[in-house]
Amino acid sequence: MKKILIVEDHKDSCLWIAAVLRQCGFEAIEACDGAVAVRMARSELPDLIVLDLHLPAGGGEFVMESLSRQPELAKIPIVIMTGDPDVDRTQMKLRGAVEVYCKPMDVHAFLNTIRLALDATAPDSSADAEAEMTPRAAAGSRVGDGNSSDLLPA
Repeated sequence: MKKILIVEDHKDSCLWIAAVLRQCGFEAIEACDGAVAVRMARSELPDLIVLDLHLPAGGGEFVMESLSRQPELAKIPIVIMTGDPDVDRTQMKLRGAVEVYCKPMDVHAFLNTIRLALDATAPDSSADAEAEMTPRAAAGSRVGDGNSSDLLPA
C-alpha cells in the first residue's frame, strides 16, 4: 500500500483528503505544519506528499527546500494544493512539484495526478500509467477549474 503524507493545516480539508485517499486504497498520514512535515517525511518515508503552501512553522516552500537537501527525501513526488489562486505554478514546478492545484479542486484530476506520479516512481514505471487513469480523467476532465461537481473543499 502506497503511503501519502498530507501536509495541511486546515483540519477539515486534511480529514477530507485523507478519507478520499484511503477510499482509493492509499495509506494516508497527516502533518499540520511545515516542521512536522519534514520530521514525518524523514521518519515515515512516504511515497508521495500532498503539500499545502501556507502553513505554520514553515510553509510549503520551506518543506520543499528542506526535503531537496536530503537525497533519500528529494525524490519523493510532491503535489501542491493551495488556496492561493496567485501561486506561481511554473515556479513551484521548477522547485520540484509534480503539479499544482488550487482549492477547491477536481478530485478526479487530483487523484489521477497522484496515481501517475506514483507510477512514475515505481520500479517498472513504464507500463500502466494510462491504465490507472479514471475514465473521466482519460476523457479530459478540466483540472482545477472549479466547475466539477466532485471538488475537494477549499
